[in-house]
Amino acid sequence: MKEDVDEQKDLTLSEVESTLVCCLLTSVDAPGLVSSLLQKEMFSDAAPGFVFQAAMNLYEQGVQPDMVSVDVEMRRLDEERWKELNGLAFLLTAMLNVRHGGNVLHYAAEIKKQYTLRCLAQLSAMLNMKSCQFGSEPESLITEAEESLMKLREKLVTSEPIRPVGELAAEVVEWHRERLLGTHDRNRLLSGMSEFDYVTGGFHKGELSVLAGHSSDGKTAVALHIAVQAARAGKHVCLFSLEMSNLQMLNRILAGITDVDPDHLRISGMTAHELEVLEKAGKQLEHLPLYIDYKACNTLSDIRSKVMLKSKKGECDFVILDYLHLLGSIRQKNDTQEQVVGRNITALKQLALDADCPVLVVSQVNRASDQRPDKAHIPVMSDLRDSGTIEQVADCVFFVYRPERYGIVKDERTGESLVGVGKLYIVKNRNGATGIARFRYNASYTKITDY
Repeated sequence: MKEDVDEQKDLTLSEVESTLVCCLLTSVDAPGLVSSLLQKEMFSDAAPGFVFQAAMNLYEQGVQPDMVSVDVEMRRLDEERWKELNGLAFLLTAMLNVRHGGNVLHYAAEIKKQYTLRCLAQLSAMLNMKSCQFGSEPESLITEAEESLMKLREKLVTSEPIRPVGELAAEVVEWHRERLLGTHDRNRLLSGMSEFDYVTGGFHKGELSVLAGHSSDGKTAVALHIAVQAARAGKHVCLFSLEMSNLQMLNRILAGITDVDPDHLRISGMTAHELEVLEKAGKQLEHLPLYIDYKACNTLSDIRSKVMLKSKKGECDFVILDYLHLLGSIRQKNDTQEQVVGRNITALKQLALDADCPVLVVSQVNRASDQRPDKAHIPVMSDLRDSGTIEQVADCVFFVYRPERYGIVKDERTGESLVGVGKLYIVKNRNGATGIARFRYNASYTKITDY
């Protein structure tokens, strides 16, 4: 009877393992979710463990695993074993039962749990055998048990290990040396707006920045300027647009790097001279490491999987998302909009850490600033729409502000003309200063330049 129960338990675990590797072959998100949780030796069944190894090899190379690529990788790893299994044929039945990869973390947790229990059982059996020997020393067995348990615990840890301060100090000193020599700055990107970079230090790895403003304040124009400037500096920029199509974004970029009339790009058509200018500008973009992804109601999981794949290839130094409140999300029962936004902004901060790059998110603001009695309507932190978690999680928050929109054409203090002058109000900067940074823009607000 006990043998029947054990056989049923093994069968169930084998099904879980097969289902998990099926998720790796069919879900875009699954490989990134389990890559740091499991190792091939954790599988009780060697066959799905072999498939897992092939899929993870591909993922580490920046290739999205699927049935064809994994089958080829299995053959490359061990052709004899691949022939024994007949490729992925043994998974066909399990594949029919997989509809989505939403439970992949549950499957991974179960596999890890059962692996841990097997290791503990083996350790217990070994200690039991040795303790039954007449000449065994209790203290020696206790030490051996403690060391074995520590090794097991270390193997099961999925996060980065705690590191000594001396090791971290050496890395920091090397980073400052590189900055001093001007050879390479690994940890930050510049915006192309000198006053903003002076106040904030630019965009730093692992940090989440929020760029906010009212509709038509020019949030997207500023974000595009930052994206193009970072790409021109040789940084790989992944720009996710949830509002504008690829064509619309390219028109904006081309208008921003040329003097072509934006109305001609969109409405009346270009002159022969403008077309020639546009062709030259297009050639400048040929080798620019700027990647644009447009998908209305794009989900955070889709964006995360694309970013992590690009990161594995070494092709993601900066992520820009336009914009937060259009980000698709599965609502849970009784969820408020603020809770949904809070989950998304927290996940984007985690993405910045996992991809080891800065993330810039464009956000809308509410109408509170328009209702305030002062005529300037200067934005403040609480003007962020659904601001609760955004204020807590974001490392840097700055607002786009154009005085002209409110009829302010001259600085009251200095008398300086504010026509064509925009301001970035940096209201939060966790690791630096706050303040105001200025920039200039043309009449159509398609071209931004340094102040």
